[in-house]
Amino acid sequence: MWDLDTLHAMNERAYEEYKRKQPTTPLEGLREKLRNARPPSISILLGVFRNVETYSDFVKLVREYLPEREKEILEKPTPHEQMACFASHFEDRYLPLHPSFRDEMCEDDYYELLREIPIIVMGFSWEDYHELDSARLGAQLMSYLFESPMEGYDEGERIALVDGFTPEYQREAQRVPANGITLDAARRILKGKKWAGLRNWACYIYQSTGNWFLDTDQEMRYSGMQNEWDKETVEAMSKEWLQAQVFYDKMMEFAGWLEDEKEGPARFKQTIDFILAHLEEEV
Repeated sequence: MWDLDTLHAMNERAYEEYKRKQPTTPLEGLREKLRNARPPSISILLGVFRNVETYSDFVKLVREYLPEREKEILEKPTPHEQMACFASHFEDRYLPLHPSFRDEMCEDDYYELLREIPIIVMGFSWEDYHELDSARLGAQLMSYLFESPMEGYDEGERIALVDGFTPEYQREAQRVPANGITLDAARRILKGKKWAGLRNWACYIYQSTGNWFLDTDQEMRYSGMQNEWDKETVEAMSKEWLQAQVFYDKMMEFAGWLEDEKEGPARFKQTIDFILAHLEEEV
């Protein structure tokens, strides 16, 4: 143990060391105060000076939707990083925003984020149908079963999908009605949990799911009305986004069921058998 004199001497040395490290000039003192105050970075300050209103609106947005994250978001050194942090936490609580914000690929004046809710849509577009030959096998197989959803679309494009199937799938595909099955027929026939994913796919390619995210493609999204920031709108979209994910996952589950390396062709045959049997019952 140390005696009292030793402790006193140690304390004196520690105090002298502390004084030695303190700023000795006004400039050093100012630097120390600024470091402790943690002022905004130059990037943030420039952004504020360029457009005080948009920065103020961004702060309001943070406080409205992610109040508990305000300090973390606003302490980021650049507008890009602030918006990326906002987008990441917004997705955790509500729904994903356009990836350009999370990836810091947007403009740095906050305007792109503030002008509307930059949401992602999942609708099946004309381009998606046109490029089915490069889609996953399950999507091709499901699409081949149904009539083309694109009015005036060349049916030859749908028929051409068969060329990419393996012989086992090609053999079964020849049994499908020439123009495919209508959406109405799909809704009547494909009932029950087992066929839910295929029924969903029929509704999806026809943009008839009843879900805004699934029935809106990119072209429709940018030619339609903007979704302005509103708490009620965000809450409603958050719920609808979760429903879209469940609906979409069922489609992909069925696609995987048809793609199975060993059982896939037999399952495709089973699907066509089921459809043809019910079509005959309706005649």
